[in-house]
Amino acid sequence: MNSKNKFLHKFFTMSLAIITSFSLIAGDCAATYAEPDETQSTETSVETSQNNTESSDNSANDISNNNSTVNDSINSQTQTESTKNVAWPGAPEIFGEAGVLIEASTGTVLYDKNCHQQMYPASITKIMTTMLALENGNLSDMVEYYHYDVYSLEIGDASIARQEGELLSLKDTLYAVMLASANECANATGEYVARRTTAFTDKIEELKASGEDYNEELVAISVFADMMNERAKEAGALGTHFSNPNGLFSEDHYTTAYDMAMITRDAIKLDEFLKIEANTSYEIPVTNKNAETQMIYNRHKMLFPSNQNYYEGALGGKTGYVDQSGSTLVTFAKRNGMTLISVVMKSNGANIYNDTRLLLDYGFDNFALTNISENESKFTFNGLGSFSNLNSVFDTDSSLIELSTDGNVVLPKDIKITDCTSKLTFDDEDIVADDSKIAKLNYYYNDVKVGEADLLLHKNDESFKFGPAKETPTTVKQKKDKYININIRWLLGGVFAILAIIAFIYNRIFHANRNSKKRRRRSSYSRSSSNSISYSSSRRRRR
Repeated sequence: MNSKNKFLHKFFTMSLAIITSFSLIAGDCAATYAEPDETQSTETSVETSQNNTESSDNSANDISNNNSTVNDSINSQTQTESTKNVAWPGAPEIFGEAGVLIEASTGTVLYDKNCHQQMYPASITKIMTTMLALENGNLSDMVEYYHYDVYSLEIGDASIARQEGELLSLKDTLYAVMLASANECANATGEYVARRTTAFTDKIEELKASGEDYNEELVAISVFADMMNERAKEAGALGTHFSNPNGLFSEDHYTTAYDMAMITRDAIKLDEFLKIEANTSYEIPVTNKNAETQMIYNRHKMLFPSNQNYYEGALGGKTGYVDQSGSTLVTFAKRNGMTLISVVMKSNGANIYNDTRLLLDYGFDNFALTNISENESKFTFNGLGSFSNLNSVFDTDSSLIELSTDGNVVLPKDIKITDCTSKLTFDDEDIVADDSKIAKLNYYYNDVKVGEADLLLHKNDESFKFGPAKETPTTVKQKKDKYININIRWLLGGVFAILAIIAFIYNRIFHANRNSKKRRRRSSYSRSSSNSISYSSSRRRRR
């Protein structure tokens, strides 16, 4: 690309940014703000197996002796450090050593206790295992249970007694993973997913070529662990390292409360995940190795209306326990259109559910979700909410840019969206990847990000018909869709005036540089000719 083409490319890119910026400035100037389980205690026959289900004979010190806390770069990305200084409502004290509460649609951290401290997760790991299987498998596929899947477990590890060589559908297997916390089913799920990948095939071929001894089952588990770690990063879980599909103790298998919340946030976007989580019981069918059906039950006590730990609005979650992790619990619940995700780590059977209740109550009692497109007033003229050309050069009102309708902010109930500051960004990955998105409008309250909405190109085939302006009533009816409104005539006039000035300046500079080069070439040619003539005269005189 030559220098002139490079300039034109930058010119048009800058033009789009100027148009959008002018639009927002115009809207801002015209704004009229409105007034503003697996636990160590048991209670029912369904729960009595929890003391032994996920224990391990391994012994280890707390992970804080082996792994440092997540570095400051993670904190800066998640902004959870600043929540300690923001004017949040008074937070409860929990028994667990670490905990976090986030709002699901925005990812905003509402409560934080050591949420970036790396700890052992136990069976809450299985949320990641199930999510990966749903994203990379088919529920109707038959999953084969290999030797390692069954015989790597120790006495007392959670299981539904599957046998080597048994075949069970992926759907049935995942219900066993999430409801009964069956460790052999988690292993089989990991192997099933890994064996479908080119990474597994390539690894096997590499080992064959090298002549090394290998175990296909262990290779599959290793490949699946790599997939888990990669998916964790995609979810924003940067302080996590998984080494197995089930969460049984391993020193290099750890995560953080914040990371598990982010992993769960991605998992609950999957309809099939929510369907599994909605069940308190499930019947495992007859298989090639088992002639009878088997009923399994969800271990999460907050889902059972008859249990004293029942929580209204609870949609699902996952329990966990090994000796090294203590009790861990992930719970997500929805009330009044707002979904909260609670994670408590290294608690105990007597306190884990109370810790979770304290966090969920804190969130629902003190915070509310606000839709940005329905409540944003800083960038509107008349409440319609879009860049519009009322009485413009076009024959109809044209909506050029609109706010996405799914953007939200979460704030304390006594705080309004007008109390937030906003920042426009153009370089987010999802903005760059999606042609319909122009920019992202990020909202902050006391420097804590509390939500965002995309600015979208409004595609309307009828938007740009030229013709005389139509007579329109002075009373504008409220529309359901929210847009940002400006006058196209003034906007385009101002923008093109600026662009004309830029083009004029560039043209002058371009021609000035070209003329200067020509003068230098002429001067150089004149000097060269003069020297040549002088040399010829001298030669003639010497003759």
